[in-house]
Amino acid sequence: MDILTELERRLIDEALERIPEEQRRVPPGVSGLDRDYVWDPTTQTLITRNEAFRGGLRSMPRRPARSLADRQKDREIAQDIRDGLSISEITMLRHTARERIQRVAREDGLEIARPRPVTPPGKRKTVSGNDEAITRKIVALVDGQRGLTEIARLAGCHKDAVRLRRDRLGLDIPAAKRRSAA
Repeated sequence: MDILTELERRLIDEALERIPEEQRRVPPGVSGLDRDYVWDPTTQTLITRNEAFRGGLRSMPRRPARSLADRQKDREIAQDIRDGLSISEITMLRHTARERIQRVAREDGLEIARPRPVTPPGKRKTVSGNDEAITRKIVALVDGQRGLTEIARLAGCHKDAVRLRRDRLGLDIPAAKRRSAA
């Protein structure tokens, strides 16, 4: 607690004596800072015209201030967004809700990365058209008797990889034998 010196106390008393008695007190229900408060029902905020804020409208929403831990977590989320992580990745990493991540991005003016497409394990093609090891396996299995599906199974690749090499290299792979309904 600050202690006033005699000089400071005397200066305060002299300043108060210059102000008339009726202007020294603030009437009940009126703010000592500003008398121009207006309630805005659409935004649920108090709006004031205060010269301390250069005469502009200042909105004062009623909400509790965020704690230091919350502000730190918001900064970490913002950094994750800048690093290019998607919402689902940040949710798993920071154990937080999507709404919080979206709020942080909106407040900081950041763009959230779109999620990376993930193919299920059963749907993945095992090889590309440029894999030399798979090409050697396929060429070794071509004997004119084995079909496309069997060569793909034995080579451990997708049928499209065998089809691609058959067309590119002109391999002799017989067409699949269709069973006729007899």
